[in-house]
Amino acid sequence: MSSAQPELKETLRRRESAEGDGNESARGVAALLHSFAEGRSKPKAKEQEVLDVATDYFLEHGYQGASINAMARSSGISKESIYRYFSSKKQLFEAVIGRELAEYQASLRRLSAEKTMDLRSALTTFAETVMTVVTTDRTLAMRRLIFDEARRTPDVGQHYFKIGPEQALAAFEEILKSHRAESDVETAALGRYFLAMVSWRTMLERECGVSPVPTRAEIRARVESIVNDFMKAFIKGQ
Repeated sequence: MSSAQPELKETLRRRESAEGDGNESARGVAALLHSFAEGRSKPKAKEQEVLDVATDYFLEHGYQGASINAMARSSGISKESIYRYFSSKKQLFEAVIGRELAEYQASLRRLSAEKTMDLRSALTTFAETVMTVVTTDRTLAMRRLIFDEARRTPDVGQHYFKIGPEQALAAFEEILKSHRAESDVETAALGRYFLAMVSWRTMLERECGVSPVPTRAEIRARVESIVNDFMKAFIKGQ
């Protein structure tokens, strides 16, 4: 485990504590957060198969339109196999969300562990990682599914927020801590500003059908512009 991972875990622990004890679902989220932080998020083979089926089924039918019985019938996986790993449809859906974010979170962990990268390079790499993930059709479809269900079941949305945006911000704060002398602005505020600059307009354009999935070159160009603006606005000597 890298020296930065305990710091990231501690940041997440403090945020979880601030939220209070919560219910059983919230405790499950906390366990999953620590699983991500320790690199233990990859499911076992059969569990992976169940999650593959569930992900496709949820994306096709929505959360409300999905049922464990129908999922089992259409996939050939027994209902007993699904319930062996997941006690309810809600728990299965939260696990789907967690797996969808696992690779993204692993990339953020690796970046937050990098202490030798200069600030511009760190900002650029972080922004490209975020923008590449949030602009895909699959990510948009999953987010719509999550937000639709969050209206009825708020803790589903809270689950996503904790293991997605909140953990991304925590990872980015760890990066900024290595460069805190380069700005007079509080680290947490810097993180919020930069993430907003990276994701807000790009995600809005994609959600509204204004632009297609950006190419790697388009992402690189947009990120370069954002990083330049951010450093001019918040970093000393720019």
